[in-house]
Amino acid sequence: MAIVNEIQVCGGKCHKMLSEACLDYLESIVRGTDRSKMHFTITLSNGEVKAITIRQEDDRVIAYGDFEGLPSALEWAQGKE
Repeated sequence: MAIVNEIQVCGGKCHKMLSEACLDYLESIVRGTDRSKMHFTITLSNGEVKAITIRQEDDRVIAYGDFEGLPSALEWAQGKE
């Protein structure tokens, strides 16, 4: 089993509960945030800590992080140039 330790909403506040993170995300949309993303910090069953970011980018939703098969945040940023 993997445990989600925290969920960071739009580059701001971190949450422990999914419901709180979702409400914060919806509120950030109403406020007009320009950082439409959620970042998850996850502890795997072997104790390893991983991260994934889910981000709205124009007309698609993309993901990056340190899970196998995903681009890293640096690779994603370099690809945006």
